[in-house]
Amino acid sequence: MLGNRPDVEEAPHGRLTTEPKRINVAISPEMVRALEHLIEREGVTLTEALRRLVGYGDFVYRAVRERGEQILLTGPEGTREVVLL
Repeated sequence: MLGNRPDVEEAPHGRLTTEPKRINVAISPEMVRALEHLIEREGVTLTEALRRLVGYGDFVYRAVRERGEQILLTGPEGTREVVLL
Protein backbone atom coordinates (compact mmCIF):
# COMPACT_ATOMS: atom_id res chain seq x y z
CA MET A 1 0.00 0.00 0.00
CA LEU A 2 1.26 3.47 -0.86
CA GLY A 3 -0.17 6.25 1.31
CA ASN A 4 -3.92 5.74 1.37
CA ARG A 5 -3.92 3.83 -1.96
CA PRO A 6 -4.38 0.12 -1.17
CA ASP A 7 -4.19 -0.72 -4.90
CA VAL A 8 -0.68 0.73 -5.34
CA GLU A 9 2.41 -1.06 -4.09
CA GLU A 10 5.96 0.22 -4.11
CA ALA A 11 8.15 -2.27 -5.96
CA PRO A 12 11.93 -2.64 -5.66
CA HIS A 13 13.91 0.31 -7.03
CA GLY A 14 11.06 2.74 -6.26
CA ARG A 15 8.77 1.67 -9.13
CA LEU A 16 5.03 1.57 -8.52
CA THR A 17 2.84 -1.38 -9.41
CA THR A 18 -0.93 -1.52 -9.41
CA GLU A 19 -3.21 -4.48 -9.09
CA PRO A 20 -6.42 -4.60 -11.14
CA LYS A 21 -9.42 -3.45 -9.17
CA ARG A 22 -12.93 -4.70 -9.86
CA ILE A 23 -15.60 -1.99 -9.59
CA ASN A 24 -19.33 -1.88 -10.14
CA VAL A 25 -20.75 1.39 -11.48
CA ALA A 26 -23.96 2.57 -13.11
CA ILE A 27 -23.42 4.36 -16.43
CA SER A 28 -25.70 6.47 -18.60
CA PRO A 29 -27.19 5.25 -21.89
CA GLU A 30 -24.81 7.65 -23.70
CA MET A 31 -21.83 5.93 -22.09
CA VAL A 32 -23.20 2.52 -23.06
CA ARG A 33 -23.51 3.72 -26.67
CA ALA A 34 -19.93 5.04 -26.62
CA LEU A 35 -18.67 1.68 -25.36
CA GLU A 36 -20.75 -0.26 -27.89
CA HIS A 37 -19.48 1.98 -30.70
CA LEU A 38 -15.85 1.29 -29.79
CA ILE A 39 -16.52 -2.44 -29.40
CA GLU A 40 -18.09 -2.62 -32.86
CA ARG A 41 -15.48 -0.44 -34.62
CA GLU A 42 -12.39 -1.91 -33.00
CA GLY A 43 -13.52 -5.47 -32.28
CA VAL A 44 -12.45 -5.29 -28.64
CA THR A 45 -13.97 -6.56 -25.42
CA LEU A 46 -16.09 -4.43 -23.12
CA THR A 47 -13.21 -4.32 -20.64
CA GLU A 48 -10.75 -3.13 -23.29
CA ALA A 49 -13.20 -0.53 -24.62
CA LEU A 50 -13.65 0.85 -21.10
CA ARG A 51 -9.87 0.91 -20.51
CA ARG A 52 -9.33 2.83 -23.74
CA LEU A 53 -12.04 5.41 -23.16
CA VAL A 54 -10.97 6.03 -19.57
CA GLY A 55 -7.38 6.33 -20.79
CA TYR A 56 -8.38 8.88 -23.45
CA GLY A 57 -10.33 10.86 -20.87
CA ASP A 58 -7.43 10.79 -18.43
CA PHE A 59 -5.04 12.00 -21.14
CA VAL A 60 -7.31 14.92 -22.06
CA TYR A 61 -8.04 15.80 -18.42
CA ARG A 62 -4.36 15.92 -17.48
CA ALA A 63 -3.43 17.97 -20.55
CA VAL A 64 -6.14 20.58 -20.04
CA ARG A 65 -6.66 20.74 -16.29
CA GLU A 66 -3.23 19.92 -14.91
CA ARG A 67 -0.88 21.30 -17.58
CA GLY A 68 -3.06 24.11 -18.97
CA GLU A 69 -2.73 22.83 -22.55
CA GLN A 70 -5.25 23.16 -25.38
CA ILE A 71 -6.81 20.35 -27.38
CA LEU A 72 -7.04 21.08 -31.11
CA LEU A 73 -8.86 18.93 -33.66
CA THR A 74 -7.73 19.15 -37.26
CA GLY A 75 -9.81 17.74 -40.10
CA PRO A 76 -10.94 18.42 -43.65
CA GLU A 77 -12.94 21.44 -42.50
CA GLY A 78 -10.05 23.05 -40.62
CA THR A 79 -8.82 23.22 -37.05
CA ARG A 80 -10.92 23.90 -34.00
CA GLU A 81 -10.20 24.09 -30.30
CA VAL A 82 -11.94 21.80 -27.85
CA VAL A 83 -12.93 23.66 -24.70
CA LEU A 84 -13.58 21.62 -21.58
CA LEU A 85 -15.60 23.21 -18.81
